[in-house]
Amino acid sequence: MSAQARDANWIDGLRGMASLFVVIGHLCTSFAPHLHAPAPGLGVPPTLFQQPFLRLCVSGRTAVALFFIITGYVNSIGPLSKANAGNYEGAFASTARSALARTGRLILPVALATVISWALANVGAYSMAEFADSTWIKQGHHPPAATWFDAFLSLTKAEIGTWTEVWNENYDGTQWTLVLFLEGSMLVYLTILSTTLVTPKARKIIFVAVYVYGWLSAKTAIKTMNISIGMLLADLHVHHSKHATQLFPGIVPIIFITLGALFACFPQDGPELAHWSEQMRKFMFAITPFEADLRRYWDSIGATFLIFGIFFSSPARRILSSPVFNFLGRVSFPVYLLHNQLIKTVLTWLVYFPAVWNPQFDKQGKIVLPYKRGNDLSVFAAAIIFFYVLYKLAWYWTIYIDPAIARIVRWGCGLAYREGVSDKGEKLNLLG
Repeated sequence: MSAQARDANWIDGLRGMASLFVVIGHLCTSFAPHLHAPAPGLGVPPTLFQQPFLRLCVSGRTAVALFFIITGYVNSIGPLSKANAGNYEGAFASTARSALARTGRLILPVALATVISWALANVGAYSMAEFADSTWIKQGHHPPAATWFDAFLSLTKAEIGTWTEVWNENYDGTQWTLVLFLEGSMLVYLTILSTTLVTPKARKIIFVAVYVYGWLSAKTAIKTMNISIGMLLADLHVHHSKHATQLFPGIVPIIFITLGALFACFPQDGPELAHWSEQMRKFMFAITPFEADLRRYWDSIGATFLIFGIFFSSPARRILSSPVFNFLGRVSFPVYLLHNQLIKTVLTWLVYFPAVWNPQFDKQGKIVLPYKRGNDLSVFAAAIIFFYVLYKLAWYWTIYIDPAIARIVRWGCGLAYREGVSDKGEKLNLLG
Protein backbone atom coordinates (compact mmCIF):
# COMPACT_ATOMS: atom_id res chain seq x y z
CA MET A 1 0.00 0.00 0.00
CA SER A 2 1.40 3.42 -0.94
CA ALA A 3 2.14 6.13 1.62
CA GLN A 4 -0.67 8.25 0.20
CA ALA A 5 -3.14 5.35 0.51
CA ARG A 6 -2.14 4.76 4.13
CA ASP A 7 -2.43 8.47 4.86
CA ALA A 8 -5.91 8.58 3.32
CA ASN A 9 -7.22 5.58 5.26
CA TRP A 10 -9.08 7.92 7.59
CA ILE A 11 -11.35 8.86 4.72
CA ASP A 12 -12.44 5.21 4.44
CA GLY A 13 -13.26 5.17 8.15
CA LEU A 14 -15.25 8.39 7.81
CA ARG A 15 -17.13 6.94 4.84
CA GLY A 16 -18.00 3.85 6.85
CA MET A 17 -19.18 5.91 9.80
CA ALA A 18 -21.33 8.08 7.51
CA SER A 19 -22.87 4.98 5.95
CA LEU A 20 -23.70 3.63 9.40
CA PHE A 21 -25.38 6.91 10.34
CA VAL A 22 -27.51 6.79 7.20
CA VAL A 23 -28.81 3.39 8.27
CA ILE A 24 -29.41 4.53 11.85
CA GLY A 25 -31.18 7.62 10.55
CA HIS A 26 -33.51 5.50 8.44
CA LEU A 27 -34.24 3.24 11.41
CA CYS A 28 -35.18 6.31 13.46
CA THR A 29 -37.33 7.55 10.58
CA SER A 30 -39.06 4.17 10.57
CA PHE A 31 -39.68 3.72 14.28
CA ALA A 32 -39.05 7.09 15.98
CA PRO A 33 -39.90 9.82 13.44
CA HIS A 34 -40.61 12.29 16.26
CA LEU A 35 -36.83 12.58 16.70
CA HIS A 36 -36.66 14.61 13.49
CA ALA A 37 -38.23 17.51 15.39
CA PRO A 38 -36.36 19.32 18.21
CA ALA A 39 -39.30 18.96 20.63
CA PRO A 40 -42.66 17.17 20.83
CA GLY A 41 -44.46 20.51 20.54
CA LEU A 42 -44.14 24.25 21.01
CA GLY A 43 -43.24 24.94 24.61
CA VAL A 44 -42.92 21.22 25.37
CA PRO A 45 -39.56 20.02 26.79
CA PRO A 46 -37.58 17.88 24.32
CA THR A 47 -36.95 14.21 24.87
CA LEU A 48 -33.37 13.02 25.45
CA PHE A 49 -32.50 12.32 21.81
CA GLN A 50 -34.14 15.52 20.59
CA GLN A 51 -31.47 17.53 22.39
CA PRO A 52 -28.58 19.14 20.46
CA PHE A 53 -25.67 16.73 19.85
CA LEU A 54 -27.66 13.72 21.09
CA ARG A 55 -29.95 14.15 18.11
CA LEU A 56 -27.05 13.28 15.80
CA CYS A 57 -28.52 9.77 15.81
CA VAL A 58 -30.88 11.07 13.10
CA SER A 59 -28.17 12.93 11.17
CA GLY A 60 -28.38 10.77 8.06
CA ARG A 61 -28.75 13.84 5.88
CA THR A 62 -25.44 15.21 7.12
CA ALA A 63 -23.90 11.83 6.28
CA VAL A 64 -25.14 12.25 2.69
CA ALA A 65 -23.40 15.65 2.56
CA LEU A 66 -20.23 13.93 3.80
CA PHE A 67 -20.52 11.40 0.97
CA PHE A 68 -20.44 14.23 -1.57
CA ILE A 69 -17.38 15.78 0.09
CA ILE A 70 -15.66 12.40 0.09
CA THR A 71 -16.57 11.97 -3.59
CA GLY A 72 -14.88 15.28 -4.42
CA TYR A 73 -11.87 14.39 -2.29
CA VAL A 74 -11.20 10.85 -3.48
CA ASN A 75 -11.85 11.48 -7.17
CA SER A 76 -9.59 14.53 -7.38
CA ILE A 77 -6.67 13.61 -5.13
CA GLY A 78 -4.92 11.41 -7.73
CA PRO A 79 -4.95 13.89 -10.64
CA LEU A 80 -4.09 16.78 -8.30
CA SER A 81 -1.09 14.88 -6.93
CA LYS A 82 0.21 14.29 -10.44
CA ALA A 83 -0.42 17.90 -11.49
CA ASN A 84 1.35 19.19 -8.38
CA ALA A 85 4.38 17.05 -9.32
CA GLY A 86 4.37 18.49 -12.83
CA ASN A 87 3.14 15.25 -14.40
CA TYR A 88 0.37 16.92 -16.41
CA GLU A 89 0.07 14.10 -18.92
CA GLY A 90 -0.42 11.65 -16.05
CA ALA A 91 -3.03 13.94 -14.48
CA PHE A 92 -5.03 14.07 -17.72
CA ALA A 93 -4.73 10.29 -18.20
CA SER A 94 -5.80 9.61 -14.59
CA THR A 95 -8.85 11.84 -15.00
CA ALA A 96 -9.83 10.17 -18.26
CA ARG A 97 -9.46 6.63 -16.86
CA SER A 98 -11.41 7.45 -13.70
CA ALA A 99 -14.25 9.17 -15.55
CA LEU A 100 -14.80 6.14 -17.76
CA ALA A 101 -14.38 3.46 -15.10
CA ARG A 102 -16.40 5.18 -12.41
CA THR A 103 -19.55 5.18 -14.51
CA GLY A 104 -19.49 1.40 -14.73
CA ARG A 105 -18.44 0.92 -11.11
CA LEU A 106 -21.45 2.98 -10.06
CA ILE A 107 -24.18 1.91 -12.46
CA LEU A 108 -23.60 -1.86 -12.40
CA PRO A 109 -23.88 -2.48 -8.63
CA VAL A 110 -26.85 -0.12 -8.38
CA ALA A 111 -28.56 -2.01 -11.19
CA LEU A 112 -27.91 -5.28 -9.36
CA ALA A 113 -29.30 -3.87 -6.10
CA THR A 114 -32.46 -2.82 -7.97
CA VAL A 115 -32.82 -6.33 -9.40
CA ILE A 116 -32.51 -7.76 -5.88
CA SER A 117 -35.20 -5.41 -4.59
CA TRP A 118 -37.40 -6.20 -7.60
CA ALA A 119 -37.04 -9.93 -6.94
CA LEU A 120 -37.87 -9.52 -3.26
CA ALA A 121 -40.97 -7.51 -4.13
CA ASN A 122 -42.20 -10.08 -6.62
CA VAL A 123 -41.86 -13.02 -4.26
CA GLY A 124 -43.87 -11.16 -1.61
CA ALA A 125 -40.98 -10.35 0.75
CA TYR A 126 -42.28 -6.80 1.16
CA SER A 127 -45.83 -7.89 2.01
CA MET A 128 -45.47 -7.25 5.74
CA ALA A 129 -44.56 -3.62 5.03
CA GLU A 130 -48.12 -3.00 3.86
CA PHE A 131 -49.47 -3.63 7.38
CA ALA A 132 -46.75 -1.86 9.39
CA ASP A 133 -47.61 1.05 11.66
CA SER A 134 -44.47 2.82 10.39
CA THR A 135 -45.28 5.29 7.61
CA TRP A 136 -41.77 5.14 6.17
CA ILE A 137 -41.81 1.34 5.94
CA LYS A 138 -45.38 1.29 4.65
CA GLN A 139 -44.39 3.63 1.81
CA GLY A 140 -41.75 1.08 0.75
CA HIS A 141 -44.30 -1.66 0.16
CA HIS A 142 -44.44 -2.89 -3.42
CA PRO A 143 -46.82 -5.76 -4.27
CA PRO A 144 -45.87 -8.52 -6.73
CA ALA A 145 -46.66 -7.76 -10.36
CA ALA A 146 -49.76 -9.34 -11.88
CA THR A 147 -47.85 -10.87 -14.82
CA TRP A 148 -44.26 -11.55 -15.83
CA PHE A 149 -44.57 -8.87 -18.49
CA ASP A 150 -45.67 -6.30 -15.92
CA ALA A 151 -42.83 -7.38 -13.64
CA PHE A 152 -40.13 -6.88 -16.27
CA LEU A 153 -41.71 -3.64 -17.42
CA SER A 154 -41.63 -2.39 -13.85
CA LEU A 155 -37.98 -3.42 -13.49
CA THR A 156 -37.04 -1.63 -16.69
CA LYS A 157 -38.75 1.56 -15.54
CA ALA A 158 -37.02 1.34 -12.18
CA GLU A 159 -33.56 0.84 -13.72
CA ILE A 160 -34.03 3.80 -16.03
CA GLY A 161 -35.75 5.94 -13.41
CA THR A 162 -32.81 5.71 -11.03
CA TRP A 163 -30.72 7.76 -13.46
CA THR A 164 -33.42 9.99 -14.97
CA GLU A 165 -36.13 10.72 -12.41
CA VAL A 166 -33.84 10.93 -9.35
CA TRP A 167 -36.34 8.75 -7.45
CA ASN A 168 -36.60 5.00 -7.78
CA GLU A 169 -39.74 4.88 -5.65
CA ASN A 170 -40.88 1.54 -7.03
CA TYR A 171 -38.22 -0.53 -5.31
CA ASP A 172 -35.77 1.65 -3.39
CA GLY A 173 -36.45 5.29 -2.60
CA THR A 174 -33.02 5.68 -0.99
CA GLN A 175 -31.42 5.50 -4.45
CA TRP A 176 -32.41 9.12 -5.14
CA THR A 177 -28.84 10.23 -4.33
CA LEU A 178 -27.11 7.99 -6.85
CA VAL A 179 -27.64 10.09 -9.96
CA LEU A 180 -26.37 13.07 -7.96
CA PHE A 181 -23.22 11.11 -7.04
CA LEU A 182 -22.66 10.34 -10.72
CA GLU A 183 -23.21 13.97 -11.68
CA GLY A 184 -20.94 15.04 -8.83
CA SER A 185 -18.16 12.77 -10.07
CA MET A 186 -18.43 14.25 -13.53
CA LEU A 187 -18.28 17.74 -12.00
CA VAL A 188 -15.03 16.70 -10.32
CA TYR A 189 -13.52 15.44 -13.55
CA LEU A 190 -14.58 18.50 -15.54
CA THR A 191 -13.22 20.88 -12.90
CA ILE A 192 -9.94 19.00 -12.52
CA LEU A 193 -9.57 18.82 -16.29
CA SER A 194 -10.06 22.59 -16.47
CA THR A 195 -7.64 23.40 -13.66
CA THR A 196 -4.79 20.93 -14.18
CA LEU A 197 -2.53 23.53 -15.79
CA VAL A 198 -3.34 26.51 -13.54
CA THR A 199 -1.40 27.62 -10.49
CA PRO A 200 -2.33 26.18 -7.06
CA LYS A 201 -3.63 29.61 -5.96
CA ALA A 202 -5.83 29.96 -9.04
CA ARG A 203 -7.12 26.41 -8.56
CA LYS A 204 -8.21 27.16 -4.99
CA ILE A 205 -9.99 30.31 -6.17
CA ILE A 206 -11.84 28.26 -8.77
CA PHE A 207 -12.89 25.69 -6.17
CA VAL A 208 -14.26 28.50 -3.98
CA ALA A 209 -16.07 29.95 -7.01
CA VAL A 210 -17.72 26.57 -7.63
CA TYR A 211 -18.81 26.54 -3.98
CA VAL A 212 -20.35 30.00 -4.28
CA TYR A 213 -22.16 28.94 -7.43
CA GLY A 214 -23.53 25.91 -5.60
CA TRP A 215 -24.70 28.11 -2.72
CA LEU A 216 -26.53 30.46 -5.07
CA SER A 217 -28.16 27.71 -7.14
CA ALA A 218 -30.32 26.20 -4.43
CA LYS A 219 -31.48 23.15 -6.40
CA THR A 220 -27.95 21.76 -6.75
CA ALA A 221 -26.55 23.04 -3.46
CA ILE A 222 -26.10 19.66 -1.75
CA LYS A 223 -24.11 18.37 -4.71
CA THR A 224 -22.08 21.34 -5.92
CA MET A 225 -21.19 22.88 -2.57
CA ASN A 226 -19.93 19.65 -1.05
CA ILE A 227 -18.15 18.42 -4.16
CA SER A 228 -16.16 21.68 -4.28
CA ILE A 229 -15.27 21.33 -0.59
CA GLY A 230 -13.99 17.84 -1.31
CA MET A 231 -11.78 19.09 -4.14
CA LEU A 232 -10.46 21.91 -1.95
CA LEU A 233 -9.68 19.40 0.79
CA ALA A 234 -7.83 17.18 -1.70
CA ASP A 235 -5.81 20.20 -2.84
CA LEU A 236 -4.86 20.95 0.77
CA HIS A 237 -3.86 17.30 1.22
CA VAL A 238 -1.62 17.38 -1.84
CA HIS A 239 0.21 20.47 -0.64
CA HIS A 240 0.39 19.70 3.08
CA SER A 241 0.01 15.90 3.28
CA LYS A 242 0.63 14.62 6.82
CA HIS A 243 1.84 18.05 7.95
CA ALA A 244 -1.77 19.23 7.83
CA THR A 245 -2.26 17.89 11.36
CA GLN A 246 0.52 20.22 12.54
CA LEU A 247 -0.82 23.44 11.02
CA PHE A 248 -3.04 24.39 13.97
CA PRO A 249 -3.03 23.89 17.74
CA GLY A 250 -4.97 20.83 18.87
CA ILE A 251 -7.88 22.93 20.15
CA VAL A 252 -8.68 24.23 16.66
CA PRO A 253 -9.76 20.84 15.17
CA ILE A 254 -11.80 20.20 18.32
CA ILE A 255 -13.63 23.49 17.81
CA PHE A 256 -14.23 22.62 14.15
CA ILE A 257 -15.63 19.18 14.98
CA THR A 258 -17.80 20.56 17.78
CA LEU A 259 -19.23 23.30 15.56
CA GLY A 260 -19.79 20.78 12.76
CA ALA A 261 -21.72 18.50 15.10
CA LEU A 262 -23.80 21.45 16.31
CA PHE A 263 -24.64 22.63 12.79
CA ALA A 264 -25.53 19.06 11.82
CA CYS A 265 -28.15 19.08 14.58
CA PHE A 266 -30.48 21.37 12.63
CA PRO A 267 -33.77 19.44 12.64
CA GLN A 268 -35.45 18.01 9.58
CA ASP A 269 -38.91 18.88 10.90
CA GLY A 270 -40.34 21.67 13.03
CA PRO A 271 -37.30 23.91 13.67
CA GLU A 272 -39.70 26.48 15.14
CA LEU A 273 -40.45 24.15 18.06
CA ALA A 274 -37.19 24.99 19.85
CA HIS A 275 -35.48 28.35 20.38
CA TRP A 276 -32.03 27.19 19.26
CA SER A 277 -33.22 25.66 15.98
CA GLU A 278 -35.54 28.59 15.24
CA GLN A 279 -32.58 30.96 15.51
CA MET A 280 -30.62 28.75 13.13
CA ARG A 281 -33.56 28.75 10.73
CA LYS A 282 -33.83 32.54 10.74
CA PHE A 283 -30.11 33.00 10.22
CA MET A 284 -29.92 30.62 7.26
CA PHE A 285 -33.13 31.98 5.74
CA ALA A 286 -31.54 35.43 5.61
CA ILE A 287 -28.47 34.34 3.63
CA THR A 288 -29.79 31.68 1.23
CA PRO A 289 -31.68 31.92 -2.07
CA PHE A 290 -35.45 32.02 -2.17
CA GLU A 291 -37.09 28.60 -1.60
CA ALA A 292 -33.77 27.04 -0.58
CA ASP A 293 -33.93 23.87 1.52
CA LEU A 294 -32.41 25.28 4.71
CA ARG A 295 -31.83 21.78 6.06
CA ARG A 296 -29.45 20.94 3.22
CA TYR A 297 -27.41 24.07 3.82
CA TRP A 298 -26.96 23.35 7.52
CA ASP A 299 -26.18 19.70 6.69
CA SER A 300 -23.50 20.81 4.24
CA ILE A 301 -21.95 23.36 6.59
CA GLY A 302 -21.95 20.82 9.42
CA ALA A 303 -20.29 18.20 7.21
CA THR A 304 -17.69 20.75 6.06
CA PHE A 305 -16.70 21.70 9.62
CA LEU A 306 -16.60 18.05 10.65
CA ILE A 307 -14.33 16.91 7.84
CA PHE A 308 -11.97 19.89 8.13
CA GLY A 309 -11.72 19.26 11.87
CA ILE A 310 -10.83 15.63 11.19
CA PHE A 311 -8.40 16.62 8.42
CA PHE A 312 -6.43 18.85 10.80
CA SER A 313 -6.59 16.42 13.74
CA SER A 314 -4.07 13.62 14.16
CA PRO A 315 -6.09 11.78 16.88
CA ALA A 316 -9.27 11.90 14.78
CA ARG A 317 -7.41 10.50 11.76
CA ARG A 318 -5.86 7.78 13.89
CA ILE A 319 -9.25 6.71 15.25
CA LEU A 320 -10.83 6.63 11.80
CA SER A 321 -7.88 4.64 10.46
CA SER A 322 -8.45 1.83 12.94
CA PRO A 323 -9.39 -1.64 11.62
CA VAL A 324 -13.00 -1.32 12.78
CA PHE A 325 -13.62 1.93 10.95
CA ASN A 326 -11.78 0.75 7.87
CA PHE A 327 -13.99 -2.34 7.80
CA LEU A 328 -17.03 -0.05 7.94
CA GLY A 329 -15.56 1.93 5.08
CA ARG A 330 -14.89 -1.13 2.98
CA VAL A 331 -18.50 -2.30 3.18
CA SER A 332 -20.07 1.19 3.06
CA PHE A 333 -21.29 0.95 -0.54
CA PRO A 334 -23.12 -2.41 -0.24
CA VAL A 335 -24.48 -1.30 3.14
CA TYR A 336 -25.92 1.75 1.42
CA LEU A 337 -27.36 -0.36 -1.39
CA LEU A 338 -28.84 -3.15 0.73
CA HIS A 339 -30.05 -1.57 3.95
CA ASN A 340 -33.45 -0.43 2.67
CA GLN A 341 -34.30 -3.89 1.30
CA LEU A 342 -33.38 -5.45 4.63
CA ILE A 343 -35.38 -2.88 6.60
CA LYS A 344 -38.47 -3.79 4.57
CA THR A 345 -37.86 -7.54 4.92
CA VAL A 346 -35.71 -8.88 7.78
CA LEU A 347 -36.31 -6.02 10.21
CA THR A 348 -39.99 -5.55 9.39
CA TRP A 349 -40.81 -9.24 9.72
CA LEU A 350 -38.94 -9.45 13.04
CA VAL A 351 -40.53 -6.31 14.50
CA TYR A 352 -44.10 -7.17 13.52
CA PHE A 353 -43.96 -10.93 13.87
CA PRO A 354 -45.39 -10.85 17.43
CA ALA A 355 -48.51 -9.12 16.05
CA VAL A 356 -48.84 -11.78 13.34
CA TRP A 357 -48.34 -14.58 15.85
CA ASN A 358 -50.85 -13.12 18.29
CA PRO A 359 -53.13 -10.81 16.28
CA GLN A 360 -55.69 -8.46 17.81
CA PHE A 361 -59.30 -8.65 16.65
CA ASP A 362 -62.00 -5.99 16.60
CA LYS A 363 -65.67 -6.50 17.57
CA GLN A 364 -66.48 -7.81 14.09
CA GLY A 365 -63.76 -10.45 14.37
CA LYS A 366 -61.43 -8.78 11.88
CA ILE A 367 -57.69 -8.45 12.50
CA VAL A 368 -56.80 -4.97 13.73
CA LEU A 369 -54.53 -3.19 11.24
CA PRO A 370 -51.95 -1.80 11.06
CA TYR A 371 -49.95 -4.30 13.08
CA LYS A 372 -48.42 -3.00 16.28
CA ARG A 373 -44.72 -3.56 16.79
CA GLY A 374 -43.42 -5.59 19.70
CA ASN A 375 -42.11 -4.09 22.94
CA ASP A 376 -38.90 -2.04 23.07
CA LEU A 377 -36.78 -5.06 23.97
CA SER A 378 -38.01 -7.09 20.99
CA VAL A 379 -37.48 -4.14 18.63
CA PHE A 380 -33.95 -3.69 19.97
CA ALA A 381 -33.22 -7.40 19.48
CA ALA A 382 -34.63 -7.20 15.94
CA ALA A 383 -32.32 -4.24 15.22
CA ILE A 384 -29.28 -6.20 16.41
CA ILE A 385 -30.16 -9.11 14.11
CA PHE A 386 -30.79 -6.66 11.27
CA PHE A 387 -27.36 -5.06 11.62
CA TYR A 388 -25.65 -8.44 11.77
CA VAL A 389 -27.38 -9.63 8.59
CA LEU A 390 -26.76 -6.31 6.84
CA TYR A 391 -23.03 -6.18 7.49
CA LYS A 392 -22.59 -9.90 6.86
CA LEU A 393 -24.22 -9.58 3.44
CA ALA A 394 -22.26 -6.40 2.74
CA TRP A 395 -19.04 -8.27 3.53
CA TYR A 396 -19.99 -11.07 1.14
CA TRP A 397 -20.75 -8.41 -1.47
CA THR A 398 -17.19 -7.07 -1.21
CA ILE A 399 -15.78 -10.59 -1.53
CA TYR A 400 -17.85 -11.89 -4.44
CA ILE A 401 -19.73 -9.06 -6.18
CA ASP A 402 -17.20 -6.22 -6.13
CA PRO A 403 -14.39 -8.20 -7.82
CA ALA A 404 -16.76 -9.46 -10.52
CA ILE A 405 -17.98 -5.93 -11.26
CA ALA A 406 -14.38 -4.68 -11.31
CA ARG A 407 -13.46 -7.32 -13.90
CA ILE A 408 -16.45 -6.38 -16.07
CA VAL A 409 -15.55 -2.70 -15.90
CA ARG A 410 -11.90 -3.38 -16.73
CA TRP A 411 -12.97 -5.52 -19.66
CA GLY A 412 -15.32 -2.82 -20.95
CA CYS A 413 -12.75 -0.08 -20.51
CA GLY A 414 -10.16 -2.22 -22.25
CA LEU A 415 -12.41 -2.46 -25.30
CA ALA A 416 -12.93 1.29 -25.27
CA TYR A 417 -9.32 2.41 -24.87
CA ARG A 418 -7.07 3.22 -27.78
CA GLU A 419 -4.35 0.74 -28.58
CA GLY A 420 -1.47 1.11 -26.15
CA VAL A 421 -3.60 2.61 -23.36
CA SER A 422 -4.24 0.38 -20.36
CA ASP A 423 -6.60 0.56 -17.42
CA LYS A 424 -4.71 0.98 -14.18
CA GLY A 425 -7.61 -0.50 -12.30
CA GLU A 426 -7.86 2.38 -9.82
CA LYS A 427 -10.13 1.56 -6.90
CA LEU A 428 -13.43 3.41 -7.03
CA ASN A 429 -16.27 3.62 -4.56
CA LEU A 430 -19.67 5.24 -4.80
CA LEU A 431 -19.50 6.86 -1.40
CA GLY A 432 -16.08 8.27 -2.11
